[in-house]
Amino acid sequence: MYKARDIIGLPVIAVDGGRKLGEVRDFLLGAWHVKGLLLDPKYWFGSARAIACEGIQSIGSDAVMVSDPEAIYTFGDFTEQGRLFISGKKKLQGMPVVTYNGQQLGYIEDVYFDEKLGKKITGLELTDGLISDITEGRKVVMINEEAQLGEDAVIVHGDSVSGQLQERERTSDSNRIG
Repeated sequence: MYKARDIIGLPVIAVDGGRKLGEVRDFLLGAWHVKGLLLDPKYWFGSARAIACEGIQSIGSDAVMVSDPEAIYTFGDFTEQGRLFISGKKKLQGMPVVTYNGQQLGYIEDVYFDEKLGKKITGLELTDGLISDITEGRKVVMINEEAQLGEDAVIVHGDSVSGQLQERERTSDSNRIG
């Protein structure tokens, strides 16, 4: 499983020739899947560029590999294409996650998605703020077919959430030995 924040900032490299084509700036999202990657503009005041998931050969820990540089296209209006993860008016990051019973679980900080190029979103990492993140850790809610992605909030079924919330391990690199 990948996290969106781990991919943002990675270089996009053409397999043929090894040319750097840009860097990942954001994710273009559909209902519960990744539609593509938003890249940095080629020039300072240039239009944003994107690549659909079908144009991506692989995603690694250090780079996104593209088999055909022509798969990168100029990206127009974001609202027609879906929503973005960290930017735009309808961004996913920061949206509240609420149960059908009206209990707010937290705000979306990151998304987990499937390694396969189908890129189905499988989970949401939630935050309740810096102090809560430090003292309690962040929570992860796994997405099921009952979850709804609304205009202003994500709605999840209360019964299915109780067994799905998992606190992230709170170990830091400074506490690890060896």
